[in-house]
Amino acid sequence: MATKLELIKEIYKLDANDLQEKKEALQKIKPYIDDIMDSFYEKLLEKEEFAQFIELDQIPQLKQKQIKFVAELLSKPFDEAMYKKIAKVGVVHYHIKLDPIYMSYGYHLLSELILNQSKKDPTLLPYLKLVIKYLKVSDAIMSHEYFSQKTLSESPYRANNLFMAINELHMAYIRYKSSVVDFSSDEEAQNAFMQSLESLKEYRDILADIGINLNTIKRFHTEFIHNRDEKSFLTFKNALEKPLNDLNVTAYLATGSSLALLRAMTETINEKMIVKKEDTSFQEVKENIFVMLTQNFAWAIESIVFVEKEEEEYEIFKHLMYKGKVFFLGINLKNTSNKLYIAEMIDLLCETIKITLYLRSK
Repeated sequence: MATKLELIKEIYKLDANDLQEKKEALQKIKPYIDDIMDSFYEKLLEKEEFAQFIELDQIPQLKQKQIKFVAELLSKPFDEAMYKKIAKVGVVHYHIKLDPIYMSYGYHLLSELILNQSKKDPTLLPYLKLVIKYLKVSDAIMSHEYFSQKTLSESPYRANNLFMAINELHMAYIRYKSSVVDFSSDEEAQNAFMQSLESLKEYRDILADIGINLNTIKRFHTEFIHNRDEKSFLTFKNALEKPLNDLNVTAYLATGSSLALLRAMTETINEKMIVKKEDTSFQEVKENIFVMLTQNFAWAIESIVFVEKEEEEYEIFKHLMYKGKVFFLGINLKNTSNKLYIAEMIDLLCETIKITLYLRSK
C-alpha cells in the first residue's frame, strides 16, 4: 500500500502542502456543487449504458454521496486512509460489474462540468484545475483496484488465501458455537467470528456459488444476537454449517490430490508414464494422459477432450506436441467448492505432461 501511495504521489506531483489549497478550492466550488451534480446525473442518464446502473429514486442519495466524496477528497490529507477509501469504491464497482471505462467517463464528465464553472468566474480556474487533478488521481486508483480485483478473482493462486481464510472461519465458528451456553455468548469469541467473516468479503462471489452467502449469514447472526433463542440460532447455524462442511470435504479431497499430484509429476518425469517406450504411438500418448489425469482427479474433472485446433471453451486448455504433431488438450471441471485450487493443481500436472512430451520428442 505504502509503495503504491508514494508512486501515485510522484506520478501526479501531489504535495502535502496541497491540503490547504484543496480546502480553499472546496470552498470556491461549494456554491456550484449542487448544480454540477444535477447536470452530472442528467447527462449520465442520457446514455443507456449508465441508465441501467442508476435508479431514478436513488439519485438524491447518490448525489449526496458524490458531494460527500468530493468534500472528503479535498478536505483530508492524501494518505493511506484516503487511498483505501478511494480503492474501496473501485472494488464496489467491480462487484456491481461497472466497467472501468464507465468510471473514467464519469470522471471525465464531472471534470468538464467543474471546469465549465470558470466561464462564470475566470478567477476560479486554478482552484478548479486542482479539483480535477485529484479527480484524475481517484480515477487512476479506482481503475487499478478494479483490475486488481479482476486479476485476483480469476487467478488460481487466490485459492491458497481462500483456504486459509475458510479454515480461520471454521476455527472461529467452532470456538464461538462452543461458547454459546443458554443462548448467551463469549464476546471475544463472537468478535473473532465476525472478524473471520469480514476477512472473506473479497471471496464472496466464489463462496456464493457453493452456498455460503456472507450477507445472509450476517443477517441470521444479527437476528440470533437480538433474540437469543433456539430457533434463531438454528437458522444461523444451518446457513453456515452445511456449506462450510461441504467446502472442507472438498479441501480434504484436494489435499489428498495434492499428494497424488506430486507422485504423478514424479512418475511422469522419471518413470516415463506418458511415453513408456520409444515407439509409443500418438493414440497411446493420449490414452496415457487420460489415465494419468483421471487416476488423480476423476472426482473433480467433468470432461477431458483432445482436439486438433485451438478452442477457448475449456477451463483448462493446453497446447501439446509429440513427435512434431501438435494437438490440444481441453479440460472442464465439476463445480467443486474449492474449484480454483483444483484448477491450479490440474494445470500444474498438465504443464508437467506438456514439458515431458516435448523433451521425449527431441
